Amino acid sequence: MNELEYKRGLTDQTYEQAASSVFIRRKQIQTLPGKAIGIIANQALAATTGVLTAYVLSSTGRDHAILKGMGIGILYWMALRGLPSKLGFALPQKKPLTPLLSLLDHLIFGATLGYLTDKLGDDSLFPGKA
Repeated sequence: MNELEYKRGLTDQTYEQAASSVFIRRKQIQTLPGKAIGIIANQALAATTGVLTAYVLSSTGRDHAILKGMGIGILYWMALRGLPSKLGFALPQKKPLTPLLSLLDHLIFGATLGYLTDKLGDDSLFPGKA
């Protein structure tokens, strides 16, 4: 979704660009190594979100899995978009829709992870299931 929002000019940057800006200088983001770092960092964050979702559902049960996933999505949004901008790591935002669309993206991603973890996770991972 973020890539589409970026291509349509609704947001200032992709998540890969934002992720790489933490590790390299801003002028290096569009280089091949900069893009690779961004892709690796963004995929690592997505994977940890999935792992955290599985742990939360394993600890608390499958009930309200979509809402729990959305909560995790909001936490990641605050940690990955809000905190870096306050610490000066994030690229400056010129378009006011950028943070709002990012929140929406993270809510949808979290909800999807919650749903998929609930439906695809082995029963032995969740409390109250044999």
